[in-house]
Amino acid sequence: MLKLAARLAAFALTVWCWRLVQIGAFSAAWSLAFMWGGVALVPLVALAGRYVLDRRPQLDRDGWVTAAVHYAEAILLGCAVMVSLGFGKEHPIATIPLPRSISQPFLQVTGAFLIATILNLAIKGLGAPFAVARTRKIADGWLYSRTRNPMVLGTLVFAVVLGFWLQSLHVVLWAVAWLSPAWLIFVRVYEERELELRFDGPYLDYKRRTPFLWPRLRTAPRA
Repeated sequence: MLKLAARLAAFALTVWCWRLVQIGAFSAAWSLAFMWGGVALVPLVALAGRYVLDRRPQLDRDGWVTAAVHYAEAILLGCAVMVSLGFGKEHPIATIPLPRSISQPFLQVTGAFLIATILNLAIKGLGAPFAVARTRKIADGWLYSRTRNPMVLGTLVFAVVLGFWLQSLHVVLWAVAWLSPAWLIFVRVYEERELELRFDGPYLDYKRRTPFLWPRLRTAPRA
């Protein structure tokens, strides 16, 4: 009960931080600090968490280390994305001449895909994102049978499409060249190591047969 209460409190803090940034009025300099500086801290959080796991893996037996690392990541990345919305509208820097009527359907499709990944994780892994509930088994069905990180893939594609919808070249470049590498480093350095320690052999088998990010195209069997 204490664990659940702590996780819900941390989730509430995360949402509060997102909301505070969403409604806040920031100068261009502060917005850039959130978008670029905040995201730059994500790999450092991953490295610190990995250091603790490798030195004393028993500390994460109840998920406290993972919860702390995941919520730090959620706050940093979530706030950066929230700031990018307002910054992209007010300071596109270089405008992309693409009508929103074209990017809007792609935004809706990627958003729907994200919701599908959350449902997939909940049904197949019995867990929820942002460490609200750690997965109790390996989510290796449906979308997770094609890629180990469909939620990450969907979020990053959504961020790029969002930049096109905002008609901001800066947001597109930020999502591709800064947000994506930082997030992928986090997954590689911390998340996969934590899953290896928690699920051991079954996760290693799943890791060997399933691509990290880009799904493999299924080919028809030869006659």
